[in-house]
Amino acid sequence: PSHANEPATETGEVVAMTSLPDYDPNDPKQALEKDRMNRMSAGLYEMGSTFKTFTTAMALDSGKVKITDSFDATKPIRIGGFTISDFHGKRRVLSVPEIFIYSSNIGTAKEAETVGVAAHQEFLTRLGLLSKMQTELPEVASPTQPKEWKQINSITISFGHGVSTTPLQTAVAAAALMNGGKLIPPTFLPRSREDAEALATRVVSQKTSDQMRYLFRLNVADQRGSGNRADVPGYKVGGKTGTANKVVNGRYSDTKKFNAFLSAFPTDKPRYVVLVVVDEPKAEEGQVYATAGMNAAPTVANIIRRSATLLKVRPDFGEDGKSLLVSY
Repeated sequence: PSHANEPATETGEVVAMTSLPDYDPNDPKQALEKDRMNRMSAGLYEMGSTFKTFTTAMALDSGKVKITDSFDATKPIRIGGFTISDFHGKRRVLSVPEIFIYSSNIGTAKEAETVGVAAHQEFLTRLGLLSKMQTELPEVASPTQPKEWKQINSITISFGHGVSTTPLQTAVAAAALMNGGKLIPPTFLPRSREDAEALATRVVSQKTSDQMRYLFRLNVADQRGSGNRADVPGYKVGGKTGTANKVVNGRYSDTKKFNAFLSAFPTDKPRYVVLVVVDEPKAEEGQVYATAGMNAAPTVANIIRRSATLLKVRPDFGEDGKSLLVSY
């Protein structure tokens, strides 16, 4: 775009988007085949644990949860005949940063409970995740949500099950959390920062945005973080993994996953959001699990490694983002 030196997080410009399998322009009828749709804007998915990004931001922005708070994740949550547990749970009290980097369903659900059901629905609506997005593209899907939000809905939605939205909307909402707190409608055309500012809506405070940048970076820079395979020296990558069970014939599959890594770089002042989704990944030879940290996260790293210089993002090999890891 003509404004390539301006951060896409502050203009709303989509500088690259692809969906595979793609179609051959020399054989345009291929575009009508079911699996050739643009999944980024026309595909609806339960985004799994990437949604913990929004739950955490909501909790912090509400003022009811501080980044120094802790929640008891010792035991699973039982509600309405369902049991909410953690994948490789720590079975102890977790701080808010630990809930994020360990991707605790229990801790995230308790953050949502603290805020309340109505406020949860309002927050996701405010971030544009529950309404049809307006773009220049003709192929845009309408998100789905429960007809009536109950406590169980809020709990499962807190970790990304029960609401379906598009990957594009997920990336746009994440940009608002990274750019200082302003939601900017996306565009596929060049747009100046001034024009974007006229369209922007404040959705969270600057403090919440700063804390989310910290948590994003912590999840990649800390070896305990689920996103540590996304790190690229010099570019201070941050992000959140999501490994969701796919819905097949109305039931959650135990074997088919939908993986995502939602990221931003450089996290001291994010210029770009990068979202990679992998539909039904397979475990590599010798690995038991095909989690997002194993496939979507390293794919993000490869994209950033190759594209950052083209986007005129200078690497910084000084502290490499460790200075961002201060305690709030």
